[in-house]
Amino acid sequence: MGHVATDVTARFRYNAALPIAAFVALCGTVPLTVAGWPFAFVLLVPFAVLVWGWRAGVDVRGGRLVVRWPVGSRAIEPTDIRGFTITHQRVSAVLADDRTVWLPAVPGTRVPVLAETLGLQVAGAGPAAEADGEDADEPVEPAERSTDTVTPEADATEADATDAEATDAAASDDDSAPAAGGGARPSASTR
Repeated sequence: MGHVATDVTARFRYNAALPIAAFVALCGTVPLTVAGWPFAFVLLVPFAVLVWGWRAGVDVRGGRLVVRWPVGSRAIEPTDIRGFTITHQRVSAVLADDRTVWLPAVPGTRVPVLAETLGLQVAGAGPAAEADGEDADEPVEPAERSTDTVTPEADATEADATDAEATDAAASDDDSAPAAGGGARPSASTR
């Protein structure tokens, strides 16, 4: 019956604004093609962008990486992936035979999510203790209680005091400000 939507574990696609903008551009180029048949090729550019934005992307289906292009797709087993490379905002999967496959619509910041979904480990991503360089056998000291911790009763008292100060400050500002219209002269325009 084909692929069911529930077996897709992760999906990476371009922003929906790309195919929408391409559709608007496609509608905008229709009057140009009415002007003459030599301009018909202009329709191909927004149409190609529309298909690219709609179809291109990466899925993780049934534990496999499926790379989708506008005119085809390729399934890659996780055991065939040796790693990922990020160059100029492009993410590529490095295969066991040293070939690279570009992964469209996968930003570099989402590579750990992709690797985790495939069951792979990304170099440098591990437990927090390993990232900090601490030894895992050392006991961890409990965090000390902050000295600025306030009990709920004291917090309510401080909030009341802050409200009173704010009210006093607003009242003093109102006293120093001139009354509405007192001292301001209307400007008269002479023509």
